[in-house]
Amino acid sequence: MPPSSSSTWVFPVSREVPALGAMSARDRARRTGVPMLPLVGAPVLPMPEHVREAVRQAMGKPDPRDSRGLPELRSAIAAELGPGIDPERRLLVTHGAQHGLSLVLRTVLEPGDEVIVPTPAYFFDGAIRESGAVPAYVPSRADWAFDLDGIAAAVTSRSRAVLLCNPVNPTGYLPNAATIAAVVGLAARHGLLVISDDSWQHFAFDRREHHPIEGLAGEWPHLITVTSLSKYYALATWRLGYVLAPPEIVDAMERRLQWEAVCCGAVAQYAAVAALTGPRDWLDRERATYQRKRDLVCDGIAASGLPAPVRPGGGAFLLADCGLLGDTPEDIDRALLRNGIPAIRGADLHAPDTHVRLTFGAAEPVLEKLVSSLKQTLLEA
Repeated sequence: MPPSSSSTWVFPVSREVPALGAMSARDRARRTGVPMLPLVGAPVLPMPEHVREAVRQAMGKPDPRDSRGLPELRSAIAAELGPGIDPERRLLVTHGAQHGLSLVLRTVLEPGDEVIVPTPAYFFDGAIRESGAVPAYVPSRADWAFDLDGIAAAVTSRSRAVLLCNPVNPTGYLPNAATIAAVVGLAARHGLLVISDDSWQHFAFDRREHHPIEGLAGEWPHLITVTSLSKYYALATWRLGYVLAPPEIVDAMERRLQWEAVCCGAVAQYAAVAALTGPRDWLDRERATYQRKRDLVCDGIAASGLPAPVRPGGGAFLLADCGLLGDTPEDIDRALLRNGIPAIRGADLHAPDTHVRLTFGAAEPVLEKLVSSLKQTLLEA
Protein backbone atom coordinates (compact mmCIF):
# COMPACT_ATOMS: atom_id res chain seq x y z
CA MET A 1 0.00 0.00 0.00
CA PRO A 2 1.40 3.44 -0.91
CA PRO A 3 2.04 5.84 1.97
CA SER A 4 -0.71 8.31 2.87
CA SER A 5 -0.18 12.02 2.27
CA SER A 6 0.53 12.47 5.98
CA SER A 7 3.19 9.77 6.07
CA THR A 8 6.89 10.48 6.09
CA TRP A 9 8.36 8.48 3.26
CA VAL A 10 12.10 8.25 2.66
CA PHE A 11 13.32 6.65 -0.53
CA PRO A 12 16.24 4.32 0.11
CA VAL A 13 19.67 5.43 -1.11
CA SER A 14 21.66 2.50 -2.48
CA ARG A 15 25.12 3.98 -2.06
CA GLU A 16 26.26 7.11 -0.28
CA VAL A 17 29.02 9.07 -2.01
CA PRO A 18 30.84 12.03 -0.44
CA ALA A 19 30.75 15.44 -2.10
CA LEU A 20 33.63 16.31 -4.41
CA GLY A 21 36.41 17.71 -2.24
CA ALA A 22 36.68 20.98 -4.14
CA MET A 23 32.97 21.65 -3.59
CA SER A 24 33.27 20.89 0.12
CA ALA A 25 36.11 23.41 0.37
CA ARG A 26 33.96 26.09 -1.28
CA ASP A 27 31.09 25.36 1.08
CA ARG A 28 33.37 25.79 4.09
CA ALA A 29 34.63 29.09 2.71
CA ARG A 30 31.08 30.41 2.19
CA ARG A 31 30.13 29.66 5.78
CA THR A 32 32.88 31.91 7.19
CA GLY A 33 31.35 35.11 5.82
CA VAL A 34 34.90 36.32 5.04
CA PRO A 35 35.54 37.48 1.44
CA MET A 36 37.74 34.89 -0.24
CA LEU A 37 40.58 35.54 -2.63
CA PRO A 38 39.48 34.58 -6.15
CA LEU A 39 42.06 31.84 -6.59
CA VAL A 40 41.63 29.79 -9.76
CA GLY A 41 43.54 27.13 -11.62
CA ALA A 42 42.32 27.16 -15.21
CA PRO A 43 42.45 30.40 -17.20
CA VAL A 44 39.32 32.53 -17.05
CA LEU A 45 39.31 34.44 -20.33
CA PRO A 46 36.81 36.33 -22.46
CA MET A 47 36.04 34.36 -25.60
CA PRO A 48 37.69 35.78 -28.73
CA GLU A 49 35.62 36.81 -31.72
CA HIS A 50 36.16 33.62 -33.74
CA VAL A 51 34.72 31.52 -30.87
CA ARG A 52 31.82 33.95 -30.38
CA GLU A 53 31.03 33.82 -34.10
CA ALA A 54 31.03 30.01 -34.04
CA VAL A 55 28.53 30.10 -31.17
CA ARG A 56 26.28 32.58 -32.99
CA GLN A 57 26.21 30.37 -36.07
CA ALA A 58 25.68 27.21 -34.01
CA MET A 59 22.53 28.61 -32.41
CA GLY A 60 20.88 28.67 -35.83
CA LYS A 61 21.87 25.15 -36.87
CA PRO A 62 19.90 21.93 -36.43
CA ASP A 63 21.01 19.85 -33.43
CA PRO A 64 22.88 16.83 -34.88
CA ARG A 65 22.86 14.85 -31.58
CA ASP A 66 25.86 12.65 -32.26
CA SER A 67 26.49 10.59 -29.13
CA ARG A 68 30.22 10.32 -29.88
CA GLY A 69 30.52 14.06 -30.33
CA LEU A 70 30.40 16.26 -33.41
CA PRO A 71 32.55 14.78 -36.19
CA GLU A 72 34.15 18.21 -36.63
CA LEU A 73 35.22 18.28 -32.98
CA ARG A 74 36.51 14.73 -32.96
CA SER A 75 38.52 15.45 -36.11
CA ALA A 76 39.99 18.58 -34.52
CA ILE A 77 40.92 16.62 -31.38
CA ALA A 78 42.51 13.84 -33.43
CA ALA A 79 44.58 16.40 -35.35
CA GLU A 80 45.71 17.83 -32.02
CA LEU A 81 46.75 14.42 -30.71
CA GLY A 82 48.83 13.56 -33.76
CA PRO A 83 48.80 11.11 -36.67
CA GLY A 84 47.26 7.68 -36.32
CA ILE A 85 44.29 8.60 -34.10
CA ASP A 86 41.00 7.45 -35.65
CA PRO A 87 38.42 10.09 -34.61
CA GLU A 88 35.50 7.79 -35.39
CA ARG A 89 36.60 4.72 -33.45
CA ARG A 90 38.78 6.01 -30.62
CA LEU A 91 37.31 9.30 -29.35
CA LEU A 92 34.27 10.11 -27.24
CA VAL A 93 33.29 13.68 -26.29
CA THR A 94 32.09 14.02 -22.68
CA HIS A 95 30.74 16.62 -20.26
CA GLY A 96 34.22 17.40 -18.98
CA ALA A 97 37.03 15.18 -17.70
CA GLN A 98 35.16 14.30 -14.49
CA HIS A 99 32.28 12.85 -16.53
CA GLY A 100 34.72 11.11 -18.86
CA LEU A 101 36.56 9.47 -15.97
CA SER A 102 33.29 8.31 -14.43
CA LEU A 103 32.25 6.77 -17.76
CA VAL A 104 35.59 5.01 -18.11
CA LEU A 105 35.62 3.55 -14.61
CA ARG A 106 32.01 2.37 -14.73
CA THR A 107 32.67 0.76 -18.12
CA VAL A 108 35.94 -1.09 -17.49
CA LEU A 109 35.68 -2.00 -13.79
CA GLU A 110 33.66 -4.60 -11.92
CA PRO A 111 32.75 -4.85 -8.23
CA GLY A 112 35.76 -5.94 -6.22
CA ASP A 113 38.36 -4.74 -8.72
CA GLU A 114 41.27 -2.72 -7.37
CA VAL A 115 42.62 0.47 -8.93
CA ILE A 116 46.19 1.46 -8.05
CA VAL A 117 46.47 5.22 -7.48
CA PRO A 118 49.70 7.09 -6.65
CA THR A 119 49.11 9.72 -3.97
CA PRO A 120 48.69 12.60 -3.31
CA ALA A 121 45.89 12.37 -5.84
CA TYR A 122 42.97 14.26 -7.28
CA PHE A 123 39.43 13.35 -6.19
CA PHE A 124 39.35 9.91 -7.78
CA ASP A 125 37.95 8.09 -4.75
CA GLY A 126 34.24 8.69 -5.34
CA ALA A 127 34.38 7.80 -9.04
CA ILE A 128 36.26 4.57 -8.31
CA ARG A 129 33.82 3.53 -5.59
CA GLU A 130 30.81 4.42 -7.75
CA SER A 131 32.03 1.77 -10.19
CA GLY A 132 32.05 -0.82 -7.40
CA ALA A 133 35.84 -1.01 -7.34
CA VAL A 134 38.17 0.05 -4.54
CA PRO A 135 41.29 2.25 -4.67
CA ALA A 136 44.70 0.94 -3.64
CA TYR A 137 46.67 4.06 -2.72
CA VAL A 138 50.45 4.19 -3.05
CA PRO A 139 52.21 7.16 -1.39
CA SER A 140 54.69 9.00 -3.60
CA ARG A 141 58.19 10.02 -2.57
CA ALA A 142 59.05 13.14 -0.59
CA ASP A 143 59.58 15.09 -3.84
CA TRP A 144 56.13 13.87 -4.99
CA ALA A 145 57.64 11.61 -7.69
CA PHE A 146 55.86 8.29 -8.23
CA ASP A 147 57.21 5.43 -6.11
CA LEU A 148 57.57 2.84 -8.87
CA ASP A 149 58.56 0.07 -6.46
CA GLY A 150 55.53 0.88 -4.33
CA ILE A 151 53.24 0.73 -7.37
CA ALA A 152 54.67 -2.66 -8.34
CA ALA A 153 54.23 -3.94 -4.77
CA ALA A 154 50.57 -2.87 -4.78
CA VAL A 155 49.64 -5.25 -7.63
CA THR A 156 47.42 -8.11 -6.48
CA SER A 157 45.21 -10.70 -8.15
CA ARG A 158 42.34 -8.17 -7.92
CA SER A 159 44.23 -5.32 -9.61
CA ARG A 160 42.55 -4.11 -12.79
CA ALA A 161 44.05 -0.68 -13.55
CA VAL A 162 46.59 1.98 -12.65
CA LEU A 163 45.08 5.47 -12.51
CA LEU A 164 47.41 8.43 -13.02
CA CYS A 165 47.17 12.20 -13.20
CA ASN A 166 49.72 13.74 -15.60
CA PRO A 167 50.76 16.32 -14.48
CA VAL A 168 49.60 15.41 -11.01
CA ASN A 169 46.86 17.44 -9.40
CA PRO A 170 47.54 18.51 -6.58
CA THR A 171 51.36 18.37 -6.49
CA GLY A 172 52.29 19.56 -9.98
CA TYR A 173 54.59 16.55 -10.41
CA LEU A 174 55.29 16.00 -14.12
CA PRO A 175 56.53 12.44 -14.76
CA ASN A 176 59.34 12.08 -17.28
CA ALA A 177 59.38 9.68 -20.22
CA ALA A 178 61.19 6.95 -18.27
CA THR A 179 58.61 7.04 -15.49
CA ILE A 180 55.67 6.80 -17.88
CA ALA A 181 57.40 3.92 -19.69
CA ALA A 182 57.98 2.15 -16.37
CA VAL A 183 54.30 2.40 -15.40
CA VAL A 184 53.12 1.16 -18.81
CA GLY A 185 55.70 -1.63 -18.73
CA LEU A 186 54.47 -2.75 -15.31
CA ALA A 187 50.88 -2.71 -16.58
CA ALA A 188 51.87 -4.84 -19.57
CA ARG A 189 53.58 -7.42 -17.33
CA HIS A 190 50.49 -7.76 -15.15
CA GLY A 191 47.76 -7.29 -17.77
CA LEU A 192 46.47 -4.00 -16.35
CA LEU A 193 44.81 -0.98 -17.90
CA VAL A 194 46.53 2.37 -17.54
CA ILE A 195 44.13 5.31 -17.23
CA SER A 196 45.61 8.80 -17.28
CA ASP A 197 43.93 12.14 -16.56
CA ASP A 198 45.90 14.55 -18.75
CA SER A 199 43.72 17.62 -18.23
CA TRP A 200 46.76 19.87 -17.55
CA GLN A 201 48.98 18.47 -20.31
CA HIS A 202 49.63 21.88 -21.89
CA PHE A 203 51.04 23.39 -18.69
CA ALA A 204 54.66 22.23 -18.35
CA PHE A 205 57.44 24.41 -16.91
CA ASP A 206 61.21 24.79 -17.04
CA ARG A 207 61.37 23.49 -20.62
CA ARG A 208 60.04 20.12 -19.55
CA GLU A 209 57.71 18.11 -21.75
CA HIS A 210 54.48 16.27 -21.11
CA HIS A 211 54.77 12.57 -22.00
CA PRO A 212 51.38 10.96 -22.73
CA ILE A 213 50.79 7.26 -22.19
CA GLU A 214 49.40 7.09 -25.74
CA GLY A 215 52.96 7.35 -27.03
CA LEU A 216 53.48 3.77 -25.81
CA ALA A 217 50.34 2.30 -27.37
CA GLY A 218 52.47 0.29 -29.80
CA GLU A 219 53.97 -1.59 -26.85
CA TRP A 220 50.81 -1.99 -24.75
CA PRO A 221 47.47 -0.92 -26.29
CA HIS A 222 45.33 -1.06 -23.14
CA LEU A 223 45.64 2.65 -22.45
CA ILE A 224 42.93 5.24 -21.79
CA THR A 225 43.45 9.01 -21.68
CA VAL A 226 40.86 11.30 -20.13
CA THR A 227 41.15 15.04 -20.53
CA SER A 228 39.36 18.35 -20.32
CA LEU A 229 38.93 21.29 -22.65
CA SER A 230 38.58 23.62 -19.65
CA LYS A 231 42.27 24.21 -19.02
CA TYR A 232 44.40 25.31 -21.97
CA TYR A 233 41.33 26.05 -24.10
CA ALA A 234 39.67 28.13 -21.33
CA LEU A 235 36.29 26.43 -21.93
CA ALA A 236 35.44 25.64 -18.30
CA THR A 237 31.94 27.12 -18.51
CA TRP A 238 31.11 24.87 -21.48
CA ARG A 239 31.84 21.60 -19.60
CA LEU A 240 33.51 19.58 -22.35
CA GLY A 241 36.23 16.95 -22.39
CA TYR A 242 37.01 13.74 -24.18
CA VAL A 243 38.25 10.18 -23.76
CA LEU A 244 40.83 8.51 -26.00
CA ALA A 245 40.53 4.74 -25.68
CA PRO A 246 40.62 1.46 -27.62
CA PRO A 247 37.61 1.10 -29.97
CA GLU A 248 35.80 -1.57 -27.95
CA ILE A 249 35.91 0.63 -24.84
CA VAL A 250 34.68 3.69 -26.77
CA ASP A 251 31.79 1.59 -28.13
CA ALA A 252 30.79 0.51 -24.62
CA MET A 253 31.12 4.02 -23.19
CA GLU A 254 28.99 5.47 -25.97
CA ARG A 255 26.15 3.12 -25.11
CA ARG A 256 26.36 4.15 -21.46
CA LEU A 257 26.48 7.85 -22.37
CA GLN A 258 23.38 7.49 -24.55
CA TRP A 259 21.35 6.26 -21.59
CA GLU A 260 22.51 8.91 -19.14
CA ALA A 261 22.88 12.04 -21.33
CA VAL A 262 22.13 11.15 -25.01
CA CYS A 263 24.94 13.46 -26.16
CA CYS A 264 26.83 16.63 -25.31
CA GLY A 265 25.37 19.97 -26.36
CA ALA A 266 26.13 21.00 -29.92
CA VAL A 267 26.61 24.73 -29.24
CA ALA A 268 29.36 24.05 -26.74
CA GLN A 269 31.01 21.64 -29.17
CA TYR A 270 31.00 24.18 -31.99
CA ALA A 271 32.68 26.63 -29.59
CA ALA A 272 35.33 23.98 -28.91
CA VAL A 273 35.87 23.38 -32.64
CA ALA A 274 36.57 27.08 -33.09
CA ALA A 275 38.97 27.12 -30.12
CA LEU A 276 40.89 24.11 -31.42
CA THR A 277 41.08 25.13 -35.07
CA GLY A 278 41.32 28.92 -34.77
CA PRO A 279 44.12 31.26 -33.66
CA ARG A 280 45.87 30.34 -30.41
CA ASP A 281 47.49 33.64 -29.49
CA TRP A 282 44.83 34.44 -26.85
CA LEU A 283 45.52 31.08 -25.18
CA ASP A 284 49.30 31.04 -25.49
CA ARG A 285 49.65 34.52 -24.00
CA GLU A 286 47.89 33.38 -20.84
CA ARG A 287 49.67 30.03 -20.61
CA ALA A 288 53.01 31.83 -20.85
CA THR A 289 52.27 33.59 -17.53
CA TYR A 290 51.89 30.42 -15.48
CA GLN A 291 55.55 29.69 -14.81
CA ARG A 292 56.03 33.25 -13.55
CA LYS A 293 52.95 32.87 -11.35
CA ARG A 294 54.26 29.58 -9.99
CA ASP A 295 57.56 31.21 -9.06
CA LEU A 296 55.81 34.19 -7.44
CA VAL A 297 53.81 31.91 -5.16
CA CYS A 298 56.62 29.43 -4.39
CA ASP A 299 59.08 32.20 -3.57
CA GLY A 300 56.44 34.04 -1.56
CA ILE A 301 55.57 30.98 0.53
CA ALA A 302 59.23 30.47 1.42
CA ALA A 303 59.65 34.17 2.26
CA SER A 304 56.56 34.09 4.49
CA GLY A 305 58.24 31.75 6.95
CA LEU A 306 56.43 28.59 5.84
CA PRO A 307 58.51 25.72 4.44
CA ALA A 308 59.43 26.14 0.78
CA PRO A 309 57.13 23.94 -1.34
CA VAL A 310 58.28 21.44 -3.94
CA ARG A 311 58.24 23.54 -7.12
CA PRO A 312 55.67 22.09 -9.57
CA GLY A 313 56.82 20.89 -12.95
CA GLY A 314 53.38 21.45 -14.44
CA GLY A 315 49.74 22.33 -13.77
CA ALA A 316 48.41 25.26 -11.75
CA PHE A 317 48.61 24.00 -8.18
CA LEU A 318 51.01 23.04 -5.43
CA LEU A 319 51.00 21.51 -1.98
CA ALA A 320 52.10 23.88 0.79
CA ASP A 321 53.17 22.63 4.21
CA CYS A 322 51.08 24.73 6.61
CA GLY A 323 51.76 22.71 9.75
CA LEU A 324 52.92 25.90 11.48
CA LEU A 325 49.36 27.26 11.26
CA GLY A 326 47.62 24.62 13.40
CA ASP A 327 47.74 21.20 14.97
CA THR A 328 45.06 19.54 12.82
CA PRO A 329 43.79 19.87 9.23
CA GLU A 330 40.69 21.58 10.63
CA ASP A 331 42.78 24.11 12.57
CA ILE A 332 44.85 24.90 9.47
CA ASP A 333 41.72 25.24 7.35
CA ARG A 334 40.11 27.66 9.80
CA ALA A 335 43.28 29.76 10.06
CA LEU A 336 43.49 30.12 6.28
CA LEU A 337 39.78 30.86 5.86
CA ARG A 338 39.94 33.62 8.51
CA ASN A 339 42.37 35.38 6.17
CA GLY A 340 40.38 34.77 3.00
CA ILE A 341 42.49 31.91 1.65
CA PRO A 342 40.44 29.07 0.13
CA ALA A 343 42.44 25.85 0.05
CA ILE A 344 41.84 22.12 -0.13
CA ARG A 345 43.03 20.11 2.84
CA GLY A 346 45.81 17.66 2.18
CA ALA A 347 43.84 15.05 4.11
CA ASP A 348 41.18 15.20 1.36
CA LEU A 349 43.85 14.47 -1.28
CA HIS A 350 45.66 11.62 0.46
CA ALA A 351 48.48 14.05 1.18
CA PRO A 352 50.12 14.78 4.56
CA ASP A 353 47.66 16.27 7.05
CA THR A 354 49.84 19.36 7.41
CA HIS A 355 49.56 20.28 3.73
CA VAL A 356 47.00 22.17 1.67
CA ARG A 357 46.51 22.60 -2.05
CA LEU A 358 46.80 26.13 -3.41
CA THR A 359 46.17 27.18 -7.02
CA PHE A 360 48.11 29.88 -8.83
CA GLY A 361 46.13 30.59 -11.99
CA ALA A 362 44.74 33.95 -10.79
CA ALA A 363 46.04 37.37 -11.78
CA GLU A 364 49.37 38.32 -10.22
CA PRO A 365 47.92 41.01 -7.90
CA VAL A 366 45.66 38.30 -6.42
CA LEU A 367 48.66 36.01 -5.95
CA GLU A 368 50.61 38.80 -4.26
CA LYS A 369 47.69 39.17 -1.87
CA LEU A 370 47.73 35.40 -1.31
CA VAL A 371 51.38 35.56 -0.26
CA SER A 372 50.80 38.49 2.09
CA SER A 373 47.75 36.75 3.59
CA LEU A 374 49.78 33.60 4.22
CA LYS A 375 52.37 35.69 6.05
CA GLN A 376 49.62 37.30 8.13
CA THR A 377 48.12 33.92 8.94
CA LEU A 378 51.49 32.69 10.17
CA LEU A 379 51.90 35.79 12.37
CA GLU A 380 48.52 35.06 13.96
CA ALA A 381 49.27 31.37 14.58
